[in-house]
Amino acid sequence: MVIGCVIFTMGRVSAQVEQDYLQQLIEFITENNESGEEFDFTELGETVTDWRKHPLNINSDEVSQLARWNIISPFAYQQLKDHILKHGPLISILELQSIPGFDVETIHLLQQITTVPGTEITTQSAPVGELIFKGQNELYIRAGRTIQQSDGYEGDPPPFEGNPDKLYLRYRHKHGNTLSYGFTGEKDSGEAFFKGSNSHGFDFNSIHVSLQRYKSWLPAVMVGDFNASFGQGLIMHSGFGAGKSSFVTSIKKTGFTLRPYTSVDENNFLRGVGISVKPTDNFTVTVFGSKNKRDGNLVVDTIREGAEDQLIYDITSLQTSNLHRTEAEIADENSIELTQAGISLSFDRERMHFAFNTLHSKLGVPLNRDPDLYNQFYFNGDHLTNGSVDYGLWWKGFHFFGETAMSDNGALATLNGVLVGLDRHITAAILYRSFDKDYQALSPNAFAESSTASNERGLYTGLEITPSSKWKIQVYHDMWKHPWLRYNVDSPTEGNEYFGRVTYLLKRRLEVYAQFTSKTNALNSRPTGSAIANVEDQVKKELRLHVNNMIDKTLQLRTRLDWTFYTLGAEQQHGFLLYQDVIYKPLSSPFSFSARVAIFDTDDYDSRIYTYENDLIYYYAIPAFYDSGSRYYLNVRYSGIRHLTAEVKFAQTRQLDASSIGSGYDEIRGNKRSEIRFQVIYRWD
Repeated sequence: MVIGCVIFTMGRVSAQVEQDYLQQLIEFITENNESGEEFDFTELGETVTDWRKHPLNINSDEVSQLARWNIISPFAYQQLKDHILKHGPLISILELQSIPGFDVETIHLLQQITTVPGTEITTQSAPVGELIFKGQNELYIRAGRTIQQSDGYEGDPPPFEGNPDKLYLRYRHKHGNTLSYGFTGEKDSGEAFFKGSNSHGFDFNSIHVSLQRYKSWLPAVMVGDFNASFGQGLIMHSGFGAGKSSFVTSIKKTGFTLRPYTSVDENNFLRGVGISVKPTDNFTVTVFGSKNKRDGNLVVDTIREGAEDQLIYDITSLQTSNLHRTEAEIADENSIELTQAGISLSFDRERMHFAFNTLHSKLGVPLNRDPDLYNQFYFNGDHLTNGSVDYGLWWKGFHFFGETAMSDNGALATLNGVLVGLDRHITAAILYRSFDKDYQALSPNAFAESSTASNERGLYTGLEITPSSKWKIQVYHDMWKHPWLRYNVDSPTEGNEYFGRVTYLLKRRLEVYAQFTSKTNALNSRPTGSAIANVEDQVKKELRLHVNNMIDKTLQLRTRLDWTFYTLGAEQQHGFLLYQDVIYKPLSSPFSFSARVAIFDTDDYDSRIYTYENDLIYYYAIPAFYDSGSRYYLNVRYSGIRHLTAEVKFAQTRQLDASSIGSGYDEIRGNKRSEIRFQVIYRWD
């Protein structure tokens, strides 16, 4: 009984370590994107949970997955490989204390998700039948809605085709890290379900079958829906990757070229077949083919030639909202067929990586954007070919990496960086990017200020200092220029961003950090009464104080205070947000709880503040707070039935002096918005 209680307690503590890590990683990635949307980070959450059940062998090539997910930096990853080559396999995780790039906080997390059994190669020898029928099965059922009714559900008939319920169903079978297959279905609020445009059921359906590392010569086989990633994202890189965040030296994108798709982003995935083979130990060939439907603004013109009418189809843009509620949104759904084929030839040795990549994309309907001065260099047409070369090289403690790409119009984009350990307490990162204004790619995801990987020159420098086990200092500076116009910016511009954070840690019980961010970029500004827009600098500064206190093994308190300051020309705004979290997980009870009370006051939307929220397992949201008001939520989780986890969340936002919340069809009459959602997870072997 005593042993069982100890294991149970350790499980709770390690789970909290995971949650704290996931919160920090997700919060900074999403806040940097400034989207305020809900995100599906299911794969990230599941991956860390899987590592707890099946720890990674830190002496094997499995450790590369830690760098892929930014658990450790690429610099730390290479330092670990060098240490193993020189001194042999680790016999204890605590040996990491002597390796540059590993601080106390990271080592504690690695104690929960890695092991040190030896140096064996990680391939699977089990027969295919065992992979298919034995392993872990997971079933997720999730539902939720906003309780107050928005304008989209009013009228006869209402603008929205479906009801306010948001539904999610997923089944997945996994055999270790080798075989995965499953199904995902989702319906957003306002979309039809088993009626109208979705008479078959869910609005979005996804199926995947994935075989990874089955044999040393067969790294990956994908059938159905999957992701592909090349180099540093100048052609494509699926999922979230390295970017500007408090992980200031994690600027290099890493990971597998092919991986299964299990998310619900309805536009950012491939549907078809992909395979990676290794004819030799150092050479890998990856090929894939995909034919998928995309949402787009479809325009139909009628022209007359002789005695016959002809219909000419164009699309003015590719849509990414994933919503199909109104007649217009339903008309844009799956209106474009996108066919893609790609190949990557990769050569890898211990201190060198070199790869040639190419991607060809064919649209079933030509893309013909509305002509504007700022977008005259954007891609138009029905086919696009990209090629790139990416590399990685270690030389005397320096890690050089980068990618150079070309689109079929001859335009170039290049991104190059270096990671270096100045000593075991200081790590530095430098990254330079130069993207021609007419470089074109359909789905780039590179380190940049803009999302198109074009029309930008920039230089990033980051520094992480750990003077002792209790202190950590993280700073970065990024500066950039846009040589051509951009949307809502009518001239070439430049900008910069500063970030600094000082963290104090005390025996994994107390974490306190102070953080400052300042970002300056340009935006069109039209003074009252003027018909001409001026391009002016907008400056947003944010100051944060955060305290995370583990009172004991059952109770955790998080307190945060945010101040924000916004300036555009003569306009000035400011705001603040204060919240208190209580996370309670009693050891003797199957119930656990988390709750928050927050108050906020900002002058307007431009001074809004983003804040991460605890939510259902593998479901994350970063809402934006503006104007004046309050928000509270309560999560309750029950794990008293074997294999079953049930949870529910209720949240409510109130805005003072407001007659409505939201806009358009999402506008709610009144000053409060209440949300409820629940989830059931059933796991069995």
